[in-house]
Amino acid sequence: MGKRNRLIRPWRVAIVMLALALLVPAASRAGTPAATPVTIGFRVAPPYVIAPPDGRLKGLEYELVMAAAAAGGLAVTPDVAPYGRLPEDFRRGHIDAFTPAGAAMQLPGCLSDTVLTYQNIAFTLERNRLPINEIADLAYYDVMAFQNASRLLGPALLQAQRINTRYHEVANQMLQVRALFTGRTDVVIADRRIFRFLMHSSEAGVDTAAPLAEHVIFPPSDYGVAFRKPAACAAFNDGLRRIRGDGRYDAIRQSWEAALEAAGATPIRYHRPG
Repeated sequence: MGKRNRLIRPWRVAIVMLALALLVPAASRAGTPAATPVTIGFRVAPPYVIAPPDGRLKGLEYELVMAAAAAGGLAVTPDVAPYGRLPEDFRRGHIDAFTPAGAAMQLPGCLSDTVLTYQNIAFTLERNRLPINEIADLAYYDVMAFQNASRLLGPALLQAQRINTRYHEVANQMLQVRALFTGRTDVVIADRRIFRFLMHSSEAGVDTAAPLAEHVIFPPSDYGVAFRKPAACAAFNDGLRRIRGDGRYDAIRQSWEAALEAAGATPIRYHRPG
């Protein structure tokens, strides 16, 4: 009897070890929740979102959103589309989220905490000395704005658009650079970072050495990510707090701000209201 027990005991040990081997991975999986998949829409707008030929997106806004999403337990699939299409794709449920999104868009779902603050500017050539001190003054000039500017920058710009037949909006913001520096438009409305980045790009194709005037007639605009599901929005906000707290947010932002400064800058004079 004792000999039979000694022969069986190794089998029992083997069974116990096999059971433990199967249980350990299961326990590990239980302790680390799977990332929640979410499709986030982006629009190409250097330096916020850049699409190199290799297809690997990069940029200030893209990297901040991806870092915050990962820190919040979201697995992001990027979807790139023109900015004018993103809100409609979102409303129709074609994407789970998109950025940049602001309160003025009056979107369904949940708007995240602010990821970045944009400063939109009315740019003119300094030599033209245009007296633009408020949004209403734009009604007298040829104006080229970014897509959806009239929806995002307040009722005063919307009114200027309605009474000015020479107001138009473009999706390709490089056209703004070329139009302003070649004299085909009087005023360009664009975010400061975007316009400065594009005017120093090798793809500009025009001489951008002429000094600019910046008419700061718009307030800063806070933008975040619009989510269809509140749970994903809360997870993103948690991740955003994490990367702000551990220094990753500042590191990403400072690296891109340094890159913009390194690109060089045309002397800019600031025209503020009043």
